Amino acid sequence: MSASRLAPFALLLVLIASAPLRAEAPAGPLAVTELGKGPAIVLLPGLGSQRMQWMPTARKLLSSYHVVMVDLPGHGDSPMPDPFSFEAAAAQLDAVLAKQNPDSTIVVAHGVGGLIAVLEAKAHPERMRGLIAIDASMRSPLPISDQQKPAFFKFVDENYDTFLKTVYRSMGRDSAQGVEIYSKAALVPSANVKTYVRLLLDVDESGAARSLKVPTLYVGSSRAWPDTVSWASVAKTRGWDGATQVRTARIANSGYLMMVDQPDSLAATIASFARDAYSREKMAKN
Repeated sequence: MSASRLAPFALLLVLIASAPLRAEAPAGPLAVTELGKGPAIVLLPGLGSQRMQWMPTARKLLSSYHVVMVDLPGHGDSPMPDPFSFEAAAAQLDAVLAKQNPDSTIVVAHGVGGLIAVLEAKAHPERMRGLIAIDASMRSPLPISDQQKPAFFKFVDENYDTFLKTVYRSMGRDSAQGVEIYSKAALVPSANVKTYVRLLLDVDESGAARSLKVPTLYVGSSRAWPDTVSWASVAKTRGWDGATQVRTARIANSGYLMMVDQPDSLAATIASFARDAYSREKMAKN
């Protein structure tokens, strides 16, 4: 498989963020960094990213919130469940959320992290007061046929670094940021990335998005959600169609690393959503 034919698969990895569930044993705890005091804001990154990449946005929230930055399974110091599934990853996130106050916890999750957070919200809505999903997809927009899969996986196995560069260098707002994004992804063991990718090829968890019971906000970057594209189109592509309870927001001039590109705007969006979620809960109790 040539590098040019790899492009659709690169787009696939950028967009997709869901997988089928399988019952599995609990894995070890996820690595976290906790800062500040107040209601909890739990920040989960995307595939190939690290928890500290949230720091520019986290700094904007520290004066009012207890910020919990979490590494994905198989990233940084977080263990990879064996065997891996997104259900197992959601169980690891559940253990993190269990240590927070559920009456005030807001989960903010990016990309594949958004899938994990949606599955956790579906399984344990009592753990959080609200959910923000950033550029998260609930279905594969470019499914690969069974006939294509052997060639695709063979190419990835034999040309892993080329695959990684093709995917991640294209994500930056410029070439320098693209190199930075790639360098972070290269720190994740290749076996872990390949495991995620294998599960991301034939997925559709749009039903999980439609069944959410917690207040949910979908936040799109201008890179993934151009202002010329309607939400209806984005929702259909990313598996949020039919999720009528989900509100939306778009952060202008933002790329894949929205938390780095537009920390002020993203932090303001998170804080506004949190205040509204707390108000809804208070009204419901009264």
